[in-house]
Amino acid sequence: MIFAKGLKKRHKMTRLFQVCVAVGLIFGLVHLWQSSLINGNQLLNSQTKIMARLLAQQAANGAAPAMFLKNNQQIEWLASTLVTDPKIMSVNIYDSNGNRLAFAQSVSNEILDPDSEELELLLKPYPPLIENVTQGDNNLGYVEVRLNPNIFFDEIKILHEENMKLQQIMLIVAGVIGLLLSKSMSFKRAEFDRRIARYQLLKRPKKALSKKDKLGK
Repeated sequence: MIFAKGLKKRHKMTRLFQVCVAVGLIFGLVHLWQSSLINGNQLLNSQTKIMARLLAQQAANGAAPAMFLKNNQQIEWLASTLVTDPKIMSVNIYDSNGNRLAFAQSVSNEILDPDSEELELLLKPYPPLIENVTQGDNNLGYVEVRLNPNIFFDEIKILHEENMKLQQIMLIVAGVIGLLLSKSMSFKRAEFDRRIARYQLLKRPKKALSKKDKLGK
């Protein structure tokens, strides 16, 4: 609401300008918030890829000691343990000659052959990530991990949405504070301007009367 009643034209224009600026700032904030959402989604995709790569690297690092010692039982245990993570769909561990040392999958409850067409179809939606397994300067082989990126995305998205909600609350609180301050200032300023305007209107007739008295004398 513009408290313009009883104000001079200059003051009315000032009030109108202030309202236009406020409306422009509101549209600007909405645009910034939408841009933040878009940038946030791009960041989510980027972080999802980074987290997936880090998990594959951790799997390779975990396999290195067992592969260096050629402890096949520990290698198989590692593969079975890795797929207990809901983000990991399958794990293949190979030596430096490309021979499979261990395999495990969680995409099906059935026992499927690692090279079966059925398993290949089930794992098709999950692109493989390959990481070399090294111990010092020795290349011991590599690990092939298939991950479900949607789970990574959902976990990061929850944190992002919580952050966006906090930002929304902060913007609303800031807007309410600004509105209350503006309303308080508008009341005081409008009342002050009205008093000045009334004072000037009352002063003009007195000046006119004093001039008439002088002419009459």
